[in-house]
Amino acid sequence: EGEVGGGSVTNNLKKNNSKNDMEDSGEDEVSSFPVLVCMALHSDGTNPDVRKMIELDQLTTIQNESATVIQLAFRDGDTVRIDFEMHQQPDDATSAAMRKERFLWSLLQIHAMLCTSVVERNSLEARQAPQARSTATSSSSRHGLLPPLNVRNLDRAELQYVATVNGFLKESPMLCALLDRQHNIGMKGAVQEVEGLEEEKEVPLEDMDGMAYDMMMGNYSTRVALFVSAEERADAEEVLNATQLDNFISEENAERAAAETISMELHRRMRELEAETCRRLIAWEDEKHYSVAGKQGLFTSSQRDTVDALSLASLYTMLDSLDQELGSMEAWLQEREAEIKPIIEDCKDIEEENRQLEQNWKSSDMLCKELGNLLNGLDMPDHVERVLDNPATALVYEAGGAIDIEASEHGVDKIHKSGKALKEALGRAKDAGGVHLRAVNERAQGLDATADRFCTSLAHIIATVMEQIAAEVVAGSDHGKVSKTDTHITISKKIRETQRKFQSALLRYMKLIEVLQQLKPKLLPALRDAYAEMVAEGILMKKRMKGYFQALPGKNSAYLTLMPMDLKDYPAFGEGLAMKTVNAPDIEATLSELLPVIAREAYFTAAFFGLSSKQIDGREKKRNFESAKKSVDHSSQYFRYYIQRTVGIVSEADAERGVSSGDPMLSLVASIYLNEAMENYVDREKKGGDHSLSLAYVRATILELRKKVDKQWVQWVEEQIEWIKSHPGVPLNGKRAGVFASFSRFPAYLDHLLLCVREGRKENYTPDLANIKVVGYYLQKIAAALLESLRECADRETTDKQYAENVMIMENTYFFTQSIKQRGPELVTLFQKQATRASTICKQSTDAYLGWMIKREFKALHSLFSNISRIRRDVGDKDVPIHVPRATFVKTLSKESNREAMKEKIQIIFTRMEKHLSEDGGLLPVAWKALVKVLYEWFGRWEKLSSQCYKHVLDPSAVDVVRIAKAAG
Repeated sequence: EGEVGGGSVTNNLKKNNSKNDMEDSGEDEVSSFPVLVCMALHSDGTNPDVRKMIELDQLTTIQNESATVIQLAFRDGDTVRIDFEMHQQPDDATSAAMRKERFLWSLLQIHAMLCTSVVERNSLEARQAPQARSTATSSSSRHGLLPPLNVRNLDRAELQYVATVNGFLKESPMLCALLDRQHNIGMKGAVQEVEGLEEEKEVPLEDMDGMAYDMMMGNYSTRVALFVSAEERADAEEVLNATQLDNFISEENAERAAAETISMELHRRMRELEAETCRRLIAWEDEKHYSVAGKQGLFTSSQRDTVDALSLASLYTMLDSLDQELGSMEAWLQEREAEIKPIIEDCKDIEEENRQLEQNWKSSDMLCKELGNLLNGLDMPDHVERVLDNPATALVYEAGGAIDIEASEHGVDKIHKSGKALKEALGRAKDAGGVHLRAVNERAQGLDATADRFCTSLAHIIATVMEQIAAEVVAGSDHGKVSKTDTHITISKKIRETQRKFQSALLRYMKLIEVLQQLKPKLLPALRDAYAEMVAEGILMKKRMKGYFQALPGKNSAYLTLMPMDLKDYPAFGEGLAMKTVNAPDIEATLSELLPVIAREAYFTAAFFGLSSKQIDGREKKRNFESAKKSVDHSSQYFRYYIQRTVGIVSEADAERGVSSGDPMLSLVASIYLNEAMENYVDREKKGGDHSLSLAYVRATILELRKKVDKQWVQWVEEQIEWIKSHPGVPLNGKRAGVFASFSRFPAYLDHLLLCVREGRKENYTPDLANIKVVGYYLQKIAAALLESLRECADRETTDKQYAENVMIMENTYFFTQSIKQRGPELVTLFQKQATRASTICKQSTDAYLGWMIKREFKALHSLFSNISRIRRDVGDKDVPIHVPRATFVKTLSKESNREAMKEKIQIIFTRMEKHLSEDGGLLPVAWKALVKVLYEWFGRWEKLSSQCYKHVLDPSAVDVVRIAKAAG
């Protein structure tokens, strides 16, 4: 879309070519003048309306405004703005930019051809005046040269490169024809008479890219020939051959000298031609006068001695002598010119040397001014110099020699401004680029020495202020003493209040740290270490930390009173042992009350020492985080020592005393609490800076504790898995194995875990163990080890494969699934995979065991009906009595399935099942119920076979068998 006079139009570049008209009229082509047609279209391309037509020879400016927009300006003030990004259809910016590049390239090519056409037209009109007058155009603007074309924000060479790479020329046959026409320049009239001119021929397409480049860069030619005829060419050759150029071949300015010589020769010949012309004109006028008068001529034989004839002869003689004198004068001038030429060259050299000296003088003057500006920028005012020499003079001191913290705030501002001025001076010395100059370098070295002294004094002042503030704040909090009546809540409040006062007082001197960071950042690590030591021995001192942890509900003694308890130590089926808790409220209170103190300490350390700037890169952020972590670790060393004891981590000192491992249950509970605390320190807002760094430090502290407690608990889990794989208490043949010792103790461990986690919390609280990766994974690993142990016992060669294998599997898997279901939905979700696997194995083993029981007691009936079912599949219902006679069938039934025999067999099955299954497993009622169902299914199938094949009704029926089985159970 384009804008012409404020209106929106669609621009199409049309070509108003007069070539066809000229061919029809039999005239030779002269030129082609393109026109920019601006018209409005509907969105579907219909109803074109021409708004304006602008001749392209009026174009003055092409401006590249953006990737998809250009603007054209014309001589009469019109502007056309073209946007190549078409909103009517989806298109990307790349194709829009490519359309713009194609249009610009085509426009510049056509405008270059237009330039050649205008030159041709003007020259041909001058040569062929009559024809030019008859074929003159109606526009008066075409009788002059084109206005100069300004191209803004566009590289023509780059545009031609894009056109060559993307094949713009191959996709435009019209431009190919125009370039071919441009190559075959020459006039079809007089120009063809010049010798050596080649006839027109078509240029190959692969050679046109070079022509397009020449047109783009302005290296084009026109049809105007240098010589109109062969005579002109011969005259030019005669002049060049007559000119002596040998003297200038070896000179450096040979071209200029040759041009001057040729110019002088042409001037001389022109003067000779003018003189000869004058003589001929005079003679011709006289002859014409006397011819008209009827006389013989200017001088006859009778009149040669007259006064007029003699006067005219003397005039001729005088003119000839004047010509000779003029010639001799010109020769003399040429000789003098040759003589004074070296002097002229020397004068030029002297002028050039003078110009260089003048330029050197100007450069030296500018250098002096610039050097003066540099040195003036490096000078410090007197009051700033005094502060830089001894910054302590800007502070206010008390009578005892201590710094007055509140009254010295104005002095802190003076020190800050002085340091900032020193930093700006050093920056000017480096940025101005004059450090290599001796004067500037000496002054810069003096500033560096001043900065070293200033920063050393400043670091000493900051350390003194920190010590003084820490002493005052600690003294105000009773030197960290803890009374017997103080609770852990009261002590934590005192710690937070002391920390707030200390940090608030230090913030007044934060500007000094900023100056130190800008001038000498290498001094900051020592200050951070000194600050961390003051915090560790003052704000978070060992006395106060010890008093806090001793004031906890559990007295922080869980790690001393609890001993590691293995899975084998838990009671079977959860009976007979009182389970102890692990003082979980101590962990919860410590994390909720003291972790905010540590987070605040990390925040203040990062902000005070400038370790969390948002403008630094990732690598620098990592180094700053490590520096902050090192400092805060030292500040909170006593907190870290006691929190490790609270969560049950065995320290090096404990290991030296013989404590090899902590309580695994305490480690597990601590891991759960640490995972919950982690959620409170996640940087969800992504603010960055000091806030993000402090949260990252607390997360790192929690992760470090979690790694240690998880390592202790995981080590215990691996030991229990080894014990499970030893199959304790399982007989080799598998008979009467009952519930394995490992299976029977696992529910008690889960109960102990829930008891410890729920301590101090609301009733029926259960943590989401499935979403705690390490805890959930290793609890599932224990359950998987139990099932794997059961499979190994069942697959042993010594295990009875007849029934003991199935009894062992179904009894333990049933006990496992019921134990998980009875302990709430959270554990069901946690052990869902293992419980599903156990249920599948239990069903398979139960079906196999019940089938074996029925086949064992009803062997004759099972064999009979199995045989009948096979025969029925082979021959059909009618032929079954042929293979198994009815008498045999009825006899077997009367013997094996009468009511008394049925009661006896079912009672035997119940007795055997009661013997196989243990009472602790609780599987007998469930298994018997499943057996009754299987009996009903089997006898129902047998009853159907009997009625279909023999028309015989079983007695007792399937329903009666169910009643008998229920009575027996």
